[in-house]
Amino acid sequence: MPPFEPLLPASHAAQALKAGQISPQQWLAAQRQRIASLNPSLRAYLSQTDDGPPAEPATGSALWGLGFAIKDNIDLAGHVSRCGLAAYGAQPAERDAPVVSALKAAGMVCLGRLNMHPMALGATNRNLDYGDCLNPLRPGYSPGGSSGGSAAAVAAGLCTVSLGTDTMGSVRLPAAYCGVVGFKPSHGLLSLQGVVPLSLLLDHVGVIARDVCDVRSAMAALAPDRHWGVAAADLTGLRLALPANLHALGVEADVALAFDQAAAVLRRTQQVQTWARAPDAAQLGRYRRSGLLLCEAELHGRLAPLLESRSAELPPDLLAMMRYIEKKTSLDLGRALAEVGLAADAAHRWFDEADFVVLPTAPQTAFDLREPAPANQADLTAMANMAGLPAITLALGCPPGQMPAGLQIIGRRGDDARLLAWAEQVQTLLGAA
Repeated sequence: MPPFEPLLPASHAAQALKAGQISPQQWLAAQRQRIASLNPSLRAYLSQTDDGPPAEPATGSALWGLGFAIKDNIDLAGHVSRCGLAAYGAQPAERDAPVVSALKAAGMVCLGRLNMHPMALGATNRNLDYGDCLNPLRPGYSPGGSSGGSAAAVAAGLCTVSLGTDTMGSVRLPAAYCGVVGFKPSHGLLSLQGVVPLSLLLDHVGVIARDVCDVRSAMAALAPDRHWGVAAADLTGLRLALPANLHALGVEADVALAFDQAAAVLRRTQQVQTWARAPDAAQLGRYRRSGLLLCEAELHGRLAPLLESRSAELPPDLLAMMRYIEKKTSLDLGRALAEVGLAADAAHRWFDEADFVVLPTAPQTAFDLREPAPANQADLTAMANMAGLPAITLALGCPPGQMPAGLQIIGRRGDDARLLAWAEQVQTLLGAA
């Protein structure tokens, strides 16, 4: 069999398949062999399929013959969506979620279901029921969450593309921690049908891959009615808003250094301005806590039967959040909803002054799972969900021995194609710097 190179971007592997350098059967066999070798230690997959390769190339598909995997809260026909929680007694899905069907229609093969923070309410991917998912870049470290398995699987070469869900950063955070690309499209662009919800107001399905080109190919399959080609003329004269004071946003020193180096590259090629409307850490924290309260309230209703009869089977952190929300009043929830509305309005106003906002993705890099999770993990990602804005994270280079940081780019709602096109340019710029 020709060499199997699982850490190459999907587009490279697809070219090899189409050129006949490797057959789909060989590719899938090698992919599954790698999963068998690495997954026992990483615990990215919770279950696998035995699906075979597509019968014939899908017309126009850039990802034909390649494998993808899905977060454990997305429906796959014949499989149970347990949402990373053994006590969540769902029935096997009767049909694929539309996002799964779309990738299969493009000639991709679903390899299995991926580990996640239980019920998507958390950003570490600690999982008492199925084992903690680990960051493939450093033993014992968190891959982030809640789509931790989705990021870890791509980073370790256990699939070429994965699907996750992002409620306040749960695709972008693990992608940043694992050094890959994570994209949350505009709210409503991808169907949430067949996805177990955390918050109908904030949930998005997102894509994780090794580079932006692969994300764009996946989005072309997931939203084929959209035009994903962007002319070069549409990417000239862009106005970028970058924060003037990363410390005021709660960003740690190693992330700030990596971000500043990337910002210096952007300033040489784009119209960069100080972000006059940047919130401070206190505002960001208030918005994030308000979004979390709404998530807790909505999930409490979904878990009510378990809370009444099987609460001892819930992870302590999840149970604590459910008990916390029980003490809140309708007035508390009303205030939280108002705060989320204010955050959305503020985020939309960013684009009075800029075409894109550029931020660190997370205030910190990945951390040891034995340490407490940083409270501010989602402070820089949550507002994009509250406003339904498209956002992507790119991996920033880091010195040997350090964990990667993420560069987040946020665009106007509906401007997904231009955001991906410019992100691809930025990825090239930073790679050449």
